Amino acid sequence: MSKTLLAVDDSATMRKVFEITFGGDDFSVVTAENRAGALAKLSENPSVVLIDTSLEGDDPYALCADIRKKSATAVILLLSSKFSPYDAGKGKDAGADDNIDKPFDTQAALDKVRKALLAKEGGASPNATAHAAAPVAAPAVQPTETSPSMASPYVAPKPAESSAKPVAAAAAPKAAPAPAAKAAPAAPVAAAVNGQMAGKLSDLGLSQSQIDAVLALSRDVVERVVWEVVPALAEALIKEEIARLMK
Repeated sequence: MSKTLLAVDDSATMRKVFEITFGGDDFSVVTAENRAGALAKLSENPSVVLIDTSLEGDDPYALCADIRKKSATAVILLLSSKFSPYDAGKGKDAGADDNIDKPFDTQAALDKVRKALLAKEGGASPNATAHAAAPVAAPAVQPTETSPSMASPYVAPKPAESSAKPVAAAAAPKAAPAPAAKAAPAAPVAAAVNGQMAGKLSDLGLSQSQIDAVLALSRDVVERVVWEVVPALAEALIKEEIARLMK
């Protein structure tokens, strides 16, 4: 049965990122853009709450504390970045369970949320899980006793040596030259593409931390975010860059 995940971020693009990242069999994603919207969504009893630390006009730690008062069992993770770093002391006082740094790897974020849920629900730690999953050694098989004369351990005979002589290396056919590998795009070109993407995303009103988070996502996620969120005119501006990224 899927659990409800509430993502609180004032960027429509980032809310779509969370829907794509966590949407699936494990989670049913709901989003809010501010404190009022987040508190209203608590009626859906989220098991996980993600709060951006750079919420416009709201104190994310105060929001975390308010949610913790209303839900003692929810996993609360604060989304931090180098522009809005996580304050561990304030997070602990507010009742946060942990934080996720942006930009984040999709699978790493999923793993962190799942582990936090296991810890909150009293599940085994990752080390304990790994220990429990270790294969149990099979008992040694005793040799079959056939006669009293077989008291000494059985020694397998050596395999017969092949009479065939190895073919001289000089006689081996000359291997055809391997096809030249397709040259990887030069680093300056990739940097230029990312720079153009960052500029277009900045024009859409995203903060630097949000731009970094979008650029760190896989190409298919970037394409889906752009196609579903960006207005038609802005979409036309970055369509070429997205196409180049998808090649």
